[in-house]
Amino acid sequence: MRRLIVSMNVTLNGYMADVNGGLAWHAQFWNDEIARAVTTQLAQADTILLGRRTFEAMAPYWINRQFDPLAARDDAEFADLMLRHEKIVFSRTLTRAGNWLNSRLAGKPISREVQLLKSAVGKDILVYGSGKLVIALARLNAIDEYRLWVHPIVLKAGRPLFKPISERLQLAPCSITKFRNGVVLICYEKPVISNDNRSEMTGLSNIIISRLCTD
Repeated sequence: MRRLIVSMNVTLNGYMADVNGGLAWHAQFWNDEIARAVTTQLAQADTILLGRRTFEAMAPYWINRQFDPLAARDDAEFADLMLRHEKIVFSRTLTRAGNWLNSRLAGKPISREVQLLKSAVGKDILVYGSGKLVIALARLNAIDEYRLWVHPIVLKAGRPLFKPISERLQLAPCSITKFRNGVVLICYEKPVISNDNRSEMTGLSNIIISRLCTD
């Protein structure tokens, strides 16, 4: 069974975008170390799920990027993977996925589409951005791992990642990575909850919090 992983840039106060949906706030933290980490993550996947707004924001950039001879080469491998991976767009309004290579519209209801993708042979399935899609997937309990790239910046206002969630999400912390620029990657998995492992999960949470404060 393939894993469905949400990879999301967030501010220290939990916003995934500014009030207008802008993402410029995290551009200043991009460096070679981050580029290597996100490229490694992308290489472990072969499919990307996107909502309409995220798709419409990303597609023009990457379409132009592949034909730009002056584009920076430090993220060339990432750009190549973005081009080659299958990209599936969930939208009620789009009628076609445009000219971005290997892109298509989801042809089935989200629950069925994701079920088929996860049961197929392949690598990880990634979700980039796409806040509404993430919420829909969370409500379906379809997300196996959240990778939150927490940036050392606070926005006055913005779009929170989990605002529309009314249900409780029980997650188990599984890893933490700190980068030189202050970004911290915290990963949470969907656990199988039982009375026997609740205390173990709480202990692991305390260990990760302690590492954040003392490393």
